Amino acid sequence: MELIFQILSFIAILTTLASSLRKTNWWVKVCDVSRFHIALLTLFLIIFAIFFLPVSAFWVQATLIVLTFGLLYHLRIISPFFPFSKVEIPTTSKRNQKISMISINVRLKNKKYQNLIRLIEKENPDIFLLTEVDQAWLDAIAVLRKKYPHTVLNPLDNTYGIALYSKLKLENPEVKYMVEQDVPSIHTNVILNGQRIQLLGLHPRPPAPWTRPENKDIELIMVAGLSNINSRPTIVAGDLNDVGWSRITANFKQISGLSDPRVGRGFFNTYNALIPFFQFPVDHFFVSKHFRIIEIKRLKAIGSDHYPVILEVNLEK
Repeated sequence: MELIFQILSFIAILTTLASSLRKTNWWVKVCDVSRFHIALLTLFLIIFAIFFLPVSAFWVQATLIVLTFGLLYHLRIISPFFPFSKVEIPTTSKRNQKISMISINVRLKNKKYQNLIRLIEKENPDIFLLTEVDQAWLDAIAVLRKKYPHTVLNPLDNTYGIALYSKLKLENPEVKYMVEQDVPSIHTNVILNGQRIQLLGLHPRPPAPWTRPENKDIELIMVAGLSNINSRPTIVAGDLNDVGWSRITANFKQISGLSDPRVGRGFFNTYNALIPFFQFPVDHFFVSKHFRIIEIKRLKAIGSDHYPVILEVNLEK
């Protein structure tokens, strides 16, 4: 039992140290993304040591001190996402300039097309953004184009296809390859009661041994610059393959001036929908100061490894 405790403590301490590094290596990013789970493991080890190990022993005391500092370090970083924290974007009851949007990574190999159709028909958003779509996906949900006539469609077979469907008119819609030649993003204006809203849909590559994590960071910073190039109301959405507490997300928010509706409201973990006890908040919305939040909610799974997320906001400034 003591050996298992020592091994798990070593893992918790090592991953905590790795998560603190200012590196773009994939394994550092994985530790940063997993910060909540590392904190849970650390808390479990502290409780276990107090009740089941000889606390008077020096090695137990030393391990407890290190684990406690590690737990406090993680909690300081992730605490803004607990519901008792202060929100970044106030809530509103107004709906005079309401816009609702769903973002969902459908998963390329997921063939449960009808689940998505039923979800869209039930939630009835003004806009929905799909990532990981190929032509088969677009053909299977073509019925939705009757209600969502304004589209930006860029299907791909490499899991980075992206598509936007809207009831509202789109102005100057574009598909751009900002960093990598096979990873597109959507850039458009949405017309809401005569008001232009800048909408940017993203799906950069995740951190992995076979990818360059810095490309994701570069794309986010480039989008942050675009978000801040004018004073227009802005929404950034998509599977960003990163968490809201990461350094690159903090840099993105600082440069763009956008805010995270999850802060003070919850984690809203979206991945992995197939593994209930190992989930992360990687599908995001960021909005400019022009908006107030009506609701943000994680929706029921549709067969993908990502949960859909819906955001309802009101344009008030």
